[in-house]
Amino acid sequence: MSRAVLSKNSGFTRQDAERQIRAALVRWTEAANRGDWKTALEVWAPDLVGWAPAGADDSYAREADGATKSKPGPPAETYELKIEEVLVDRTMAVVRDIWTMTSRSPEGATRRERFRSFEVWRLQADGQWRIARWIDGPLTPLSN
Repeated sequence: MSRAVLSKNSGFTRQDAERQIRAALVRWTEAANRGDWKTALEVWAPDLVGWAPAGADDSYAREADGATKSKPGPPAETYELKIEEVLVDRTMAVVRDIWTMTSRSPEGATRRERFRSFEVWRLQADGQWRIARWIDGPLTPLSN
C-alpha cells in the first residue's frame, strides 16, 4: 500500500485530504465574507476549541450561537487567506495560515489587520475534515 494512503480503510490520500482542507478554508472565507455564518459552521468539528489572543475560548456551541444571531447584510469584517502549509498524517492535519482582516465601521472607515493562525484538523466519521483546535496570533495593523 502506498505511503500516501492515510489509513488502511479511509481510501483518502494525503493529497485528497489537503485538497479537501484547502477547499474548506476557501468555502469558510467566502461564506464569512458574505455573512453566511450557517455555511461557515461546516468547517468546525463538534469538539472545537479555539484560542484568540483575547476573549473566551471558542467552541462549536459558541460558533453556532453566533450563526443563529447574525444579522442579514454585509459583514463588518471580511477576510483574505494565505495558506502557508498543510501537513497531513492519517486522521489529523495541521495548517499554518495567514489571515488579513478588513474591518468596516458603520461610518465607513476601514482598518486592515493581519494575524497568523495554526489549526488542527481531524478526519470526522462522515469523511469530512474539520477544525478541532485553532490558535490565532496577535493582530498586526496594516496600512490601508
